[in-house]
Order: sequence, then structure tokens, then C-alpha cells
Amino acid sequence: MLKKKAGPNLSASPGGSVSMQTLDKELSRHVEVARSRPVLVDRYGVPWVWIVSHPLWVEADCLKSFAPEDHALVALREAIDSTLAYEGHVMNELTAQCASGVDARVITRAWLLQIVYSLADPKRVREGLGYNMLWRWFVGYLMRSEPLPEPQAFIQDIKMVSAHPRVIDIVSRCLTNDAFLNADTEEFCINYGLLHTLRAHHFERMNPPARRPAGLAHNERDGQVLNK
Repeated sequence: MLKKKAGPNLSASPGGSVSMQTLDKELSRHVEVARSRPVLVDRYGVPWVWIVSHPLWVEADCLKSFAPEDHALVALREAIDSTLAYEGHVMNELTAQCASGVDARVITRAWLLQIVYSLADPKRVREGLGYNMLWRWFVGYLMRSEPLPEPQAFIQDIKMVSAHPRVIDIVSRCLTNDAFLNADTEEFCINYGLLHTLRAHHFERMNPPARRPAGLAHNERDGQVLNK
């Protein structure tokens, strides 16, 4: 998997912005330089803060830069998004049930990661989102600086959506989508067995075998049902 050197994970100043008039002339000169390239500010000879222009910060913070166009996860993201586009009602209902407060579409994509990489526990997905920026982009985050949800609630939500028959169907359909099937999927180790088991389980729940009325017997020879 392609790796990219992580930059400083800066967040917006809680105190808000200040006008240029409040800055001394020397700092103003360095801020002007920072419009074209980041400027490192030392304090007592030790690196302290960076001054970064907004366009450069947005470019460095954007997760899209971690998603190579020919990567299999890009094709998979297109497949799942095209399927989710028709499932707004279900996704909205599930979002209202999510303990993490995260959109159910993000949770569904996270569970899809668990399936295609055959991860035994959703905890592994949450851990991966902490350092794998391509995964983070895949589930639906736009910026590295966006905070991730609390792990326990996020894991609980993955277990919740993975038990929903419509979500199981959504994931199954996206794995048979042409955009995904035409991609290089050697990176994946898809757990088709789990998907088939879950689909069969929900099918049996929705379509229980019919029971014969008491007092009736089946004549195996001619197919007639006879009263005892």
C-alpha cells in the first residue's frame, strides 16, 4: 500500500483569528513568506509552531491525496456509493440508531473494510482508521484533522449495521458491481463465507419452513395429504 509521510496534525486555534495589525512587523514578513511555503518558528532553538497558508493547509489535510486512482479501494468506494445512493431511507433510520453519532454510510463502509480484508473483529477497523489515511478516506472522511468517533461506540455501531439484512444486501451487491469486479482486487481477502452465512440466516428468519397441520400425513407415493 502506498505510504505518505504524515504532516503536522494542526487544528484551528480555539481563540479565533487575529488581524495583521496586531502582529509586529517582523512576524508580518514571515507570514507573507508563509503564503507560498510553510515557515517553521523556533522557540529557544527548539521547533515550536509552523505558519502555513490556508491553501497549503487544505492541500496537506485533504485525504483524497492518499487515494491513488488505480487503487482497488477507489473502485470499491465507487461501487458502495452507487449502491448507497438508493438506500437513503434505510441509512437515515440506521444513522438515528448509531451510538457514535456517525452517519450510517460511514459505518457501512467501515464494515465493508472488515469484510474485504477478512478482519476477525471490527476493533481492527477502528484501529486502522487511526493511522491508515486511505481507509479513513474510504469510509467517508474528507480531512485528516477531522476527529474520529469514540472507539467503543463505533465498534458497537459496526456490529449493529452488520446485523441488518438491508446492509448485508448492500455490501453483497457492491461486491458484484462492475466497477469493483473490473478493478485489481489482489489486495483483498474477501470473506464471502460470512456474507453468505448472514444472508442465509436472515432469509431463514424471513421465510421459516411451513409446518404441516396437526393430524395430517403425507402420502409419499402419490403426493396426496391424508387425514390420520
